[in-house]
Amino acid sequence: MPDETTMTMTLPDGTTTGPFTLDDLKAATGKLKGMKADPDFDAAATTAYRVTAAELRQFIERYERLEQDRAGVAEDMKEVMAEAKASGYDTKVLRKLIALRKKDPADVSEEEAILEVYKAALGMD
Repeated sequence: MPDETTMTMTLPDGTTTGPFTLDDLKAATGKLKGMKADPDFDAAATTAYRVTAAELRQFIERYERLEQDRAGVAEDMKEVMAEAKASGYDTKVLRKLIALRKKDPADVSEEEAILEVYKAALGMD
């Protein structure tokens, strides 16, 4: 059953063509010839694809290696805490000390002062 829907096209210069039916457009596209083969373009496109694929693969492999390294370091850190615990140290307190050492001393002093004020207000001293 033929499609009787019609359409028009407005060209860049403002002129309007048509009306065309969908069947008209299908018939017209069947008569068009493809672009002339351009071996230089094809070679450049293939090379660009290979370079992009190789670069993408490198990024992914680097990231995967870093993930493996991070997993190894995390396992080492876990072992250190297990050794400390086996020696009788409280690992929660050790983790707090590590966090405090990362902070600026002035910030630590300010937090401790505020903590003391809050504890006094709650009658916890």
